[in-house]
Formats: sequence, C-alpha cells, structure tokens
Amino acid sequence: MEGLNYTARTPIARISGFNWNNASGGPPAKKPAILVFVNGYRMAMPVANIVREFKRSDEVTLVDVNDYWSDIDDQFKSRLNDQYAFYADGDAPTLTAKNGMGFNARKMHGRKAAQNLIRKISVLKFNNTVPNTTPSRADFGITNAAKKIPIDIVCHSMGYAYALGMIEELTESGYWVDRLYAIAPENPTAGYTPDFLDVANQYGSGPADPWYHQDRIAPQDKIPGIRQRAFIPEGIDKGPYDSHSIANYGWIFKIKQYQQGYISPR
Repeated sequence: MEGLNYTARTPIARISGFNWNNASGGPPAKKPAILVFVNGYRMAMPVANIVREFKRSDEVTLVDVNDYWSDIDDQFKSRLNDQYAFYADGDAPTLTAKNGMGFNARKMHGRKAAQNLIRKISVLKFNNTVPNTTPSRADFGITNAAKKIPIDIVCHSMGYAYALGMIEELTESGYWVDRLYAIAPENPTAGYTPDFLDVANQYGSGPADPWYHQDRIAPQDKIPGIRQRAFIPEGIDKGPYDSHSIANYGWIFKIKQYQQGYISPR
C-alpha cells in the first residue's frame, strides 16, 4: 500500500488496509471507510505511566501495538466491513481521570492524533464502492476524495475524551466523521456528542444495576447528545472492574437490529 511503511515482519493478515479483493474468489469488497480504535488507560506502575505520557507521540498505527482490544476490534472490523483500520492510544495518567482539566488535556492529544491520521489517510487508495450512507453535514461540497470517505470511531474508557478531540480536528479539517461507538466512557458527561454524527452509541453499566455491579473504574452516566445507549445485559460478568473491562463487551455484537445500540454493517 503506497505511502505507508511496513516491515518484513508485519504479518500481511494484520495489515488492516490490505485489499484481499484483488484475488479472485475473495471475500466481498470492503466498503470505502475508515475505522479508528481509541484505547483507554493501560495498566502500569504510577511512575511508568507518567513517563509514558511525556514520551507519547500521538501517532496512529495500523495494528494494535498495545494488545489492548482483545477481539473486540476484530469483531468491529467484521461487522462494519470498513476498508482501513487505525489505532490511536488514548492512555493517560490516572491523575487526568474524573476532572475537567485532564479531560481537556486528553482532547488536545486527540487533536494531534487526528492530524497524524490525516497525513496517513491522504495516501490511501479506496475501493470504488459507493458508501451506503450520505453525510448529514450541509457543507459536504468537498473535492478531495479522502474527505468524502466516512470515518467511524470506537473508543473505550479514557479514549472517549481523546476521540472527541479527534472528531473536532477531523471535522474542522473537512473530513467526514460518521459514527461513534463509546464503550464505558470515562467522565462521560464532560463531553458532548456532535449533532452531525449519523450514529452515536454508548455502552456500559446501567442505572438499574446495584452498586456492586456498577462500573467503578469509570462511573457511567449518559453522554450529552448520545443517540442510543445499551446497558450490560444479564448473564454478562458485572462488577466494579468487570463492567469496565473491554474484554467483557463482546455482547454488543449480539444486539438485535431493533434494539438500542445495534451495530449496523455498511
């Protein structure tokens, strides 16, 4: 894929943008869209986490270099069928959690990541399939082909603030952010879901859950402006940590089309 750097050690199956459709008899063509995963806090010793913050580059990657998402990312890729996928690191020290100053700092880092993403998607080649959705923004008179490609964002925990920063920067730069899937967002009421998003879903513990089943890592509340909200169903591990762990969110792909939070294919 011209313009992107790979090494001989990069498994071809892990290159999200690899076009398998060039081979006869391959799977259905990927839709011309971009999927971005924004992870949250990554466990580390307190000092190591702070050092990591100072060294951060806010560069997006083509693979889950932090091994964060379990198989949740693969399930999103399979369901949405977007042609390319990128990963952004929304990790931050715990001292930035549950306060407005830390939330805004993570948004600023998200803006930097969006700038890096813009540089990388400018060299991508997209399939000639027409997306089955249309932009809801009135100013979509854009000639740059890359700016006509929908961008979907999946974020978890602290990655929520980071994702909002990415959305702001991408939108201000003329790119089309189409969907947001926020899983157990940290400090959910500190941000706001933009009106122009076609899909804006939130997943996490619900108000009807007893306190010992609630997410205590990132206490949940409704994101202002969110369209649909789905709560952890019965039969799924719940608890102060279990209700937050990304590994426990495979249930979102079992949501039916008529239910809140359904993840629709492109």
